[in-house]
Amino acid sequence: MNDNEIPNKETLKQAIFDLQEPVVFHNILQDAKGSFTWQLLQWSLPELATKFGDMELPFRVGYNARSMHPQWERQCHTKTMTFAEFVKQANSNTDKDTWYYFDYKYMHEWVKDKPDLLTSLNWYRFGIEKDGHDSTLWIGNKGAHTNCHSDSYGCNLVAQIHGRKQWILLPPSSTNELCPTRIPYEESTIYSEFNFFCPTIAEEEAILRFSEQAKSIILEKGDVLFVPKGWWHYVESLDLTVSVNVWLPLQTDNEARLKEALVKLIVNRIGKKICDSPDEMCCTLPQNMEILENTLKECKRTIIDSSPAKKRVKHSVWTAEDLFSRYPLFVKLLHNLKKSELGDLLKCKRERFLKSIDELVQVNMSETVISENKTELFSQLSKDVVNTFCHPDIIDKVAKLLLQACGN
Repeated sequence: MNDNEIPNKETLKQAIFDLQEPVVFHNILQDAKGSFTWQLLQWSLPELATKFGDMELPFRVGYNARSMHPQWERQCHTKTMTFAEFVKQANSNTDKDTWYYFDYKYMHEWVKDKPDLLTSLNWYRFGIEKDGHDSTLWIGNKGAHTNCHSDSYGCNLVAQIHGRKQWILLPPSSTNELCPTRIPYEESTIYSEFNFFCPTIAEEEAILRFSEQAKSIILEKGDVLFVPKGWWHYVESLDLTVSVNVWLPLQTDNEARLKEALVKLIVNRIGKKICDSPDEMCCTLPQNMEILENTLKECKRTIIDSSPAKKRVKHSVWTAEDLFSRYPLFVKLLHNLKKSELGDLLKCKRERFLKSIDELVQVNMSETVISENKTELFSQLSKDVVNTFCHPDIIDKVAKLLLQACGN
């Protein structure tokens, strides 16, 4: 075997849809001379600021502080800044208690009038015919983070453009231990109730009792992380970061959409005011039933298409270990955290903030900030009922029974 062997795009595409564990692709976005092949990776922060120009970007604002619960999106306020203003703010020595995150923004919606940005990246190297039009953009400063969650649909490729991001990942089999919640509700996102940003002692002890081993990686410029379907992940910016990602559809997504339609029906009929964005506004019962009917049809079509008569010739399946063994210069396995390492990491996060979020809220009363202790986001009963009916185990069973009933 040649250690310098470079995986071609056909191999990478097959591997992406085979892998059941996350891997990091290293040096994949560089040519033989070590230069980045994406223009987006070639631009410095000042050059990026010039590309964005005077465009005002809405940054979600949170606090580098202790809190009893995750800092949910609806508990954050928004500050609008240009990219250049954000860079200046992020580098300021007078604002270390605040984090800013322009997160989960589809590039075709925000930079549609800036073709240089849209065409500055593409996923062709992975055999994926997608570019900036299909990608989402994430811009944050130190402390900006995405609460621990798993995505219901597809798999995920994430490219680090600037700065460093810390990822902590757990397999789908950790779902029950992670205390899944659909509140706050966001379609296709199942959150964990654990606050990985600043865990309590009780949370730290609970996480250390997990039966599955957590994986971790710090992504640096040019790294591309592959996140398989169902893997839980917590993501935090260690400094000023820019990253892009693309979600890739899977055949199993039709069944996942059926399950999400069931969740949406329950949330809309039982839950109240638990949506985090206007896009998640409540549907009427007829609208819900139409969504459910359409997803059922797609599931039936998938079942027919995957019948034995239509199955394709089987190919050898890539595992993470096989891919790393074949292409050691271009594939990295994620580090498996020992209990002691995970304990040290969680303790560091728990002890790093001297102030509580309520203390910082008092200082920033001029802003539209919501204190975690003063706001009842939703009734506890609504939360318990929704989470009980929407528990992944329950939804899986209901979807299976529904498919069986509709198949007769």
